[in-house]
Amino acid sequence: MKIIVKEQPPDGWDTFIEGHPCGSIYHHGLWQEVITRTYGYRPMYHFTLEPGGRIASGALAAYVNSPLTGKRIVAFPFSDSCDPLSADSDAAEALIDSIARSGSDLGAKFVELRFSDADRPPGIEGRPEYCCHVLDLSPGEDVLFGSFHKNCVQRAVRSAGKNDIEIVEGDLHGMKEFYRLHAITRRRQGVPVQPFAFFRRLHDTLGPKQMLTVLLARHHRRVIAGVVILRFGRKAYYKYGASDDRFSHLRANQLLMWEAIRTARREGCVTFDFGRTSLSNHGLCRYKDRWGSRRMPLSYVRIPDHRKSEVFDESSRLHGYLKEIMSRLPLSMIRLSGELFYKHLA
Repeated sequence: MKIIVKEQPPDGWDTFIEGHPCGSIYHHGLWQEVITRTYGYRPMYHFTLEPGGRIASGALAAYVNSPLTGKRIVAFPFSDSCDPLSADSDAAEALIDSIARSGSDLGAKFVELRFSDADRPPGIEGRPEYCCHVLDLSPGEDVLFGSFHKNCVQRAVRSAGKNDIEIVEGDLHGMKEFYRLHAITRRRQGVPVQPFAFFRRLHDTLGPKQMLTVLLARHHRRVIAGVVILRFGRKAYYKYGASDDRFSHLRANQLLMWEAIRTARREGCVTFDFGRTSLSNHGLCRYKDRWGSRRMPLSYVRIPDHRKSEVFDESSRLHGYLKEIMSRLPLSMIRLSGELFYKHLA
């Protein structure tokens, strides 16, 4: 089986992704463009062709060459999962072998493959470090709302509706407002923030294709919370959320999420993905469970097997220390750290 490797999307790549049942936003060429142009990674498309020249199978990865965190190939950076897309296990195995060879040729410490467990090829053992939560949008709106946790979700949404919360869709200025809250939220969580250039590129690249929605919650004209939702085909993805904790009692976050779900249904989506969660983050897992979603394991495979650095291990003591330090930095330092260091965290 001949595997072709290119650094630019081959002709028909997005058509192939859109037609494959397991294709996702993270396989799409526009998402790849946002990530690689923002952070300077080297993209790698591995694919096979049918006799007529159409793409038969494909896998997407990127070469990360960091002086701080080392050389590695990740499929795909800052993506929840990015499974090889193929018609059978033989083709999937050939694609994985091709990515592993690329890692060896480039002197990478390891290759990291990110699978949703439902699509993980037989014989590939992964570490179930994360899960995603997926909500089926096929029931009617009333039935869907009735499936949510009565106290933590239903009551909170109704309460927000009585608190003069206005939900609006944001443009580029709205994205800037979201980023202001995002930096505050990331500091509160003790984690680095992405550079604003990433969010601007998201807006400029995915927005015109109707693959991006920014929703903002306003209270007396003040933006107090926001979400960034991605869309691919009939799938919606909750990607980023942010809020001003001083207004948490108004329950704007719950109303925002409900409005994002309703918007996805109106636009014809059949699933709503709440995004990746570390299995060690029990509180966030429970929060997403309460929206009536179904947990789906995500398994990350490293070839050769390579222990995860404590910097990236959310359950490690070092990670906890770093979170404590980050939560005490001024916002200007949080933003600067994103500009300087976020690209090393793929």
